Amino acid sequence: MKRNLNRRSLLIAITVAAATPLAWAQAYPDKPITLVVPYPAGASVDRIGRTLAVELGKRLHSTVVVENVAGASGTIGAKKVQRAPADGYTLLLGSVNDLIVGPAALKSGYSVRNFTPIAKLSTNSTVLVAHTGLAASNVDELTAMVARAKEPLLLGATGVAMIQTIGGTLVADAAGFKVSPVVYKGGAPLLNDLMGGQVQVGTMALTGALPMIRAGKLKALGIISARRDPTAPEIPTVNESKTVKGAEADLWTGLFGPANLPSPVVARLAAAMREVLADPTYQEGEFKAGSIASEPGDPKAFQQYLQREELRLSPLLANLKVE
Repeated sequence: MKRNLNRRSLLIAITVAAATPLAWAQAYPDKPITLVVPYPAGASVDRIGRTLAVELGKRLHSTVVVENVAGASGTIGAKKVQRAPADGYTLLLGSVNDLIVGPAALKSGYSVRNFTPIAKLSTNSTVLVAHTGLAASNVDELTAMVARAKEPLLLGATGVAMIQTIGGTLVADAAGFKVSPVVYKGGAPLLNDLMGGQVQVGTMALTGALPMIRAGKLKALGIISARRDPTAPEIPTVNESKTVKGAEADLWTGLFGPANLPSPVVARLAAAMREVLADPTYQEGEFKAGSIASEPGDPKAFQQYLQREELRLSPLLANLKVE
């Protein structure tokens, strides 16, 4: 009799354990989700995050609240998510900056492998922009202007350890002139100073600069990429110049959770993300803002992409001094 009771107890335990993930997936989410954007309000990534929060909330039938946790090139916000409970209620709008560039350059004590990848969200370009009164209208003219000045170019940048900042350094190295970075706490304050003339040239995400470029309030000197950006094909790349070749500083964003996020939660979030990314209205809105929405995929494919990105960027980060 005792043996039968033990066997029955074991069967009940197995049944409950098997049912738990399904119940968890069906219950999640049952309270608001916090989406940490590791940059200030008004930054280009912030716009992407706020749009995502609305769209994701619709699919999850829940509230998704954006929390801006800025500082140290996005690494402070990323660390907050890394330390959060792995329950799906604290997520990260991560990017190449806060998950690969920042950790490598600032020795932040974590890597992209300390997070659970859920879905790749977008691909964006970095653009070299200038105040409308600058005498140069392209990279070749800028190179000649700096040579005549015989002093480093003051170059506005949106963070200490950012792919945008690295992009400006790559352009300068290829063209053979020196830059002195003027670091801002995000794209919004850099935009203000560029338009006001406090700084003449800067590098930033195309998503943040494109409205001002098209309004004639900023001048685009070139996309820092191997190819023109389809959202703004009228802007040439810096590599189309005579002086610069091989400069690339492309951006990507994605949705992440803390490490060891339960598979039912990952599956629920990934399914919602596929719906968002497949929505033509969402795709069109992102395209108009200068951001290319990713193709709907799965967490495994995104993880493989991240591994390739680490391999691609590691030699560059090892050889560059980010001050």
